[in-house]
Amino acid sequence: MLRPPTLLAVATPLALALSLLAGSPAQAADPPPAQVEARPGTDAPALVSGLNEAPKAGDPVAVARNHLRGGRYGIKNADAELVPLGVTRDGSDETVRFEQRHRGVRVFGAHYLVQMSKEGDTHRVTGAGGRFLTGLDVSTTPRFPERLALNVARSRVAAESGGDAGELTATSGGLIVTPAGKGLLAWQVAVTGTDALGQRPLFADVYVNAATGTVLFVTNRIRAAADGPVTASGTTSHDRTVPLNAYQRADGRYELRDRARAMWNGTAGEIVTYDAEGGDISQFQGKLPPGTPVVSAETPAFTGTASEIGAVDAHWGAGQVYEYYRRLGRDGLDGRGGSINSVVNVTYFGQPFFNAFWDGTKMVYGGGGDGYHALASALDIVGHEMTHGVVQHTANLVYLGQPGAMNEGLADYFGNAVQSDVEGTDPAHPDSGLVGETLCRTGTPRECAFRDLNDGRTTLADYIGSTGRIDDAGVHVNSTIFSGALWDIREKLGPKADRIVLKALSEYMTPLDDFVDGRRAVLAAAARSRLGAGDLLTIKRAFDAHGIRPGWERGIPTDHDVLLRGLTDYYAQPDAAGDRYVITNSSADLSAPSAVYTGRVRGGGAERLSEPGGISAYEPATDGRSAVWLTYAETGTGWKSQVWSRPLDRSRPQRLVYEGDGDVLNLAVEGDTVAYSLWDSATDGYDLWVRKGQAPPVNVTPQPEVYGRAATIKNGRIAYIKQHLRDGSRSAVIATRDLASGRESDLPAPPSPPGVTGLVFAPVLTGSHLVWLQDAQRDGRQGIMRAKADGGAPAALTPDDASAPELLDVDATDEAVTYSVHTDLWVIGNETLPKLTQIPAKGGAPVRVTCNRGEQAQFAAVEGTQVVWADGTAGQVDLATRARPRGTC
Repeated sequence: MLRPPTLLAVATPLALALSLLAGSPAQAADPPPAQVEARPGTDAPALVSGLNEAPKAGDPVAVARNHLRGGRYGIKNADAELVPLGVTRDGSDETVRFEQRHRGVRVFGAHYLVQMSKEGDTHRVTGAGGRFLTGLDVSTTPRFPERLALNVARSRVAAESGGDAGELTATSGGLIVTPAGKGLLAWQVAVTGTDALGQRPLFADVYVNAATGTVLFVTNRIRAAADGPVTASGTTSHDRTVPLNAYQRADGRYELRDRARAMWNGTAGEIVTYDAEGGDISQFQGKLPPGTPVVSAETPAFTGTASEIGAVDAHWGAGQVYEYYRRLGRDGLDGRGGSINSVVNVTYFGQPFFNAFWDGTKMVYGGGGDGYHALASALDIVGHEMTHGVVQHTANLVYLGQPGAMNEGLADYFGNAVQSDVEGTDPAHPDSGLVGETLCRTGTPRECAFRDLNDGRTTLADYIGSTGRIDDAGVHVNSTIFSGALWDIREKLGPKADRIVLKALSEYMTPLDDFVDGRRAVLAAAARSRLGAGDLLTIKRAFDAHGIRPGWERGIPTDHDVLLRGLTDYYAQPDAAGDRYVITNSSADLSAPSAVYTGRVRGGGAERLSEPGGISAYEPATDGRSAVWLTYAETGTGWKSQVWSRPLDRSRPQRLVYEGDGDVLNLAVEGDTVAYSLWDSATDGYDLWVRKGQAPPVNVTPQPEVYGRAATIKNGRIAYIKQHLRDGSRSAVIATRDLASGRESDLPAPPSPPGVTGLVFAPVLTGSHLVWLQDAQRDGRQGIMRAKADGGAPAALTPDDASAPELLDVDATDEAVTYSVHTDLWVIGNETLPKLTQIPAKGGAPVRVTCNRGEQAQFAAVEGTQVVWADGTAGQVDLATRARPRGTC
């Protein structure tokens, strides 16, 4: 995908569980025999190069599997533990890629490769490497039920994206072993729908611990671009006439269906371009909807609508990218001549969709709009999205953190390389590294481009530490660090670099590789290709110039105090009040269930609050004296949702507040009063329940088609989001309720334009006032609202208009309001990631809480101006704090 999604993303805990590799490949064209580079945590080496074993007869898979039986690799049962994914051929070079199985279950990201040279009917092994986990020892029998894993995944994603779980779809992808410690068995759950806060499509894989129910990590599936063949033509979005391979149907119409390429075998291997006809993007994520028409015309000249929606560009561009990869020796995206499908002219909630993505099976392109050409109109964008398909069918770099940044970086590199080859771009031109620079109808290329491969970014100066839920842990914002090094290599070595990079991707990289692994892969591919010492030195210097060398993370500065180091719980959202905080955390290897911890904001360490057991804790909330949290536990009558409470001083054991079959969200506590939202499967909505002490819980929203979420309690008063369902559509307002008298009032609905249902988010009660976020226009921009604690005198603290920023969350004390702001979702850069900002509670000038360059999306106000937050700047996620805001940065 070209642009970062708003909320969901990737798996920082998984990244923390994987060690960085040290060392660098040999710098000679012919390295000495059996040069072995170890990988921490496993007996299987990261890379074995320089082998020169006697040739062996047999097919390459059998030769490779037999080689891996050697004691050097620590693979006990090569027949059961290695499943071949394919063979890559490059002249006489052949590389077999295996995927690891543990007791028959796939191991996430564990690919191992064997490189060999073909000599007649024999194969000589020359090297091997990748990622194979020799220390796995985990049961493949799930304890946490699949049905609850679906529920957990759906509800956690709903909580993060600001939506309703009932509007999301969760489907199981089965079991998988994740590479943490001795392995963790997980349910893979695909969640689709809409990110309500960011107004973006949502298509994510959630990995739920199959023993405890903890969400381990999340990855994004959206990568953000007479019968017979005839020769046709088309007019592109830029009014250029290009030749097209089309197809004439029996009824005489012409389709954008290309069966003239080498991959066409008579039944498959075609390039097809479909018209979404303005359909919403949600219809085109995953399988192509039945009946989606192929773009067609009465004559073999495709103009008019076909030009405007980018169909001509997508079809012509797909052919150019196919031929580019064919010249490098690759037959299509899958390497086997499989069909290549594109869908153009999608929209998003009736508005132009200015993006493009690869969804695992096809390219999907937005139609642009008044200010932009269709997304397929830029050849580098077409090459970018198609390259995501190549990556999927080779190293399959996981779309998170550094592997995801390499995934994006390789897509940018090859997209630009295709454009350079086809359009004859001068590599010395200062704009040669721009991506998407031709999409704007007005403005200069540099003003229009998404990214610049010549931006000079380095790890130490520019790497952005996302905690995992923004931009899939930095897949876009960090991509040009890696792609910049690759583009420097191409500018020095010319197009021969393309073959080296593709060889590295196909024959050396594995799904969980980081930047240092990527460096190793490119150098190994160059050495195997017999590049001379001078060229190898050029490659090494390019990576050095971008700071890609072992141990680079240790040099990043920060300005915070650390309260809790090394958060590994993916959904670790802190809460705080008085001088105390609560947060969930797991063990360093993720094997332990997540537990609730509490500590003081002045430091001094954290204590475990939830009692030990084999279940995970979620969503802790505190009033500064006690805390509440959620678990899923196996009882005598099956798995149940449970809400627990306990004093922060641990003077009493935890108390069970609720136990039942419904899913629970949004806990709040004050004294012995606990509020929670409980899913009602009969009505497909969350009701708000309140329980005081040992009294029976009370449903605050018992009315039909009325729901309640996101409660906040202070001084015996509760405020929450009240949702109404009328005629199939939802509306929402902030409601306040005096718990003693039961008197309740609704604040005015957002002043939305006709036909628009405004949104409200994140209500917070302090001792003196009520604060919440409002998006009246439903444009993704929110104003901060304030009222008296009883809901009286509502007014805007910051305006909710076209000038409003895109806010992720808000919290408040009597003295200050703190919020996390996305200054620009569409511009890739450190300064646009979520930053913590604070204003006085009565209004005033905003100041920065911290100048750390990493993401600051998950936070909690403590008292006065102090804030705690999850910070990923220094290469891991820490619970950080500052007693007062930094001010200006």
